[in-house]
Amino acid sequence: MVVLAAPDPTTMVHAITRAIYMLPQIDPQDMHNRMKKLYSWPDVARRTEIVYNRALKCSNPPLLDRLSRYLTCGTWAGKIFCIVMIVNFLLWRLLQLWKPDKDIEVVPDIQVPKSQHEETPFGSRKEESL
Repeated sequence: MVVLAAPDPTTMVHAITRAIYMLPQIDPQDMHNRMKKLYSWPDVARRTEIVYNRALKCSNPPLLDRLSRYLTCGTWAGKIFCIVMIVNFLLWRLLQLWKPDKDIEVVPDIQVPKSQHEETPFGSRKEESL
């Protein structure tokens, strides 16, 4: 069920009211079956993995560079972002002192056979690119 509205309060209230009145006529099982066709969880997992791998390839600028960028996000928001980042950084350093990296066991990557990615409990899956 989707009720579209313009981005102004009056229209949004009207659309929400319409959606509330439509709700009793909607069959939950029918809605579930329609939504089930829209998503393939193996596909969602594959796409998520692609996004994570791309994020890992991005550069990680130093804290001072990030803080200067956050300061440009607005008069108050930039300052709040900087405070959150500084607290986050200090917490990270505190945790490193409490439990140094050398004391944490590194978990090896699991090598999953390619054939395991091809078959799912719901049938075969063809590879698609984004």
